[in-house]
Amino acid sequence: MQIFVNLNRLVTPRALRNILLLPVILVSLLMTACSNSSSDAAAINAEFSALGIKGTISGQNINLDLSSLGNCATNIENMVIGVNAYGASISPDPRIARDYSKPVDFTLTAPDGTKAVYTVTVKGADCISAPAPAPTPTPTPTPTACTAAPTGSTGYSLVFKGCDANNVATYYDKTECVRDNATGLIWEGKTDDGGLRDKDNSYTNYDDPESFQITGDGLRKPTQTQIDSASNSVGFTQAVNATNLCGFANWRLPTKSELSSIATTTYPFINEAWFSVSTSGTGSNYWTSSHYSTDPNDDTANWAVTFSSGLVNGWYRWYEHKVRLVRN
Repeated sequence: MQIFVNLNRLVTPRALRNILLLPVILVSLLMTACSNSSSDAAAINAEFSALGIKGTISGQNINLDLSSLGNCATNIENMVIGVNAYGASISPDPRIARDYSKPVDFTLTAPDGTKAVYTVTVKGADCISAPAPAPTPTPTPTPTACTAAPTGSTGYSLVFKGCDANNVATYYDKTECVRDNATGLIWEGKTDDGGLRDKDNSYTNYDDPESFQITGDGLRKPTQTQIDSASNSVGFTQAVNATNLCGFANWRLPTKSELSSIATTTYPFINEAWFSVSTSGTGSNYWTSSHYSTDPNDDTANWAVTFSSGLVNGWYRWYEHKVRLVRN
């Protein structure tokens, strides 16, 4: 049996049109659903800034470069930034100061529920503490100048030695050396200890191995050994200079006029407060470097000052007399 259906009666023209539009409607609904489910961050506009510097956006990363502001423009460990989200809500609140020494995430939510997360990184302008300045050293007070006391132009005085640890002037003892304030000469002091410069030591006065200076048992020349002997005036002078007496090594035998200048006109004919001497007999004779004879070929005797009388006499060089050295 055959059944015939009249389609013109089952499907009206209006129904047919609706059937044809159905695919179009389904595609449109599908696209709308996809659009509403998107959370594209670019759909939420926002601007980040701090201290007048706008951040640069790279995807969802915000870079705030404050290095151009210089050191101490702000403290990024306790800083507030500005955000213009154009109506979107922001979490956490950027108006609250927080630590930006590490990146900070902000979540923006649009009125339609769309969300976007931005990571803010701040660079530079942190307040880097400058190193504490070195303390100003307390200036060392300038010590009072340590100088020798005025010597005047007469009499005698001790010779300035230097300054001690307390910046006080010190002086050589008069058994070491004494200054004649009138002439400026420095005289050797004598000791009474049996040592090198003991006041009772006596010396011959040879000074030239090429001159006939030894008399008594025949005229002859002294040997260099005799000249350099510690019992001769030259050898004694060398020994004293080796000790750097009173800081000097240029002591010498005085001339007749120099040694006579410390003799006085009354007994004991020398200022015993400053000079230790032997004043008995020939023991009070002191050698000088001045030749006795005016004959250039006669070098057998020298002048000596006698402090028991204040006189000046000539003596053969082989006699043993005292010696008091001097320096300028």
